Amino acid sequence: FGLLQAFRERAGHANVPYGHVEDGEQLGRWLQKQRTRYKARGLSEAERKRLSASAMSDEEVERLEALSVAWDVLAEQWERMFGLLQAFQEREGHANVPAGHVEDGEKLGVWLSNQRK
Repeated sequence: FGLLQAFRERAGHANVPYGHVEDGEQLGRWLQKQRTRYKARGLSEAERKRLSASAMSDEEVERLEALSVAWDVLAEQWERMFGLLQAFQEREGHANVPAGHVEDGEKLGVWLSNQRK
């Protein structure tokens, strides 16, 4: 947990890439395991046993949420990109984003093209 705190202080977020190593520890893998444990809270005991996943305690959830850990990374990413699309639309008056357009460092045009598929 301390390594995650240090990462967040340095990077400004707690979205650690899966393969990231911090001080010799596999922080990205550890965080993914915590996300699995979080999701296990909604599973039956039999399902948790089958997946070899222990449920996370309320205290652990609170501590990680205090660092702004995203439980569903894909949903958070989608919301961020949609917000960028809204900003583009407000500024340009349309949502026809060119395929190569980059907005706030993100490939908004590519993302929108993928959404249309």
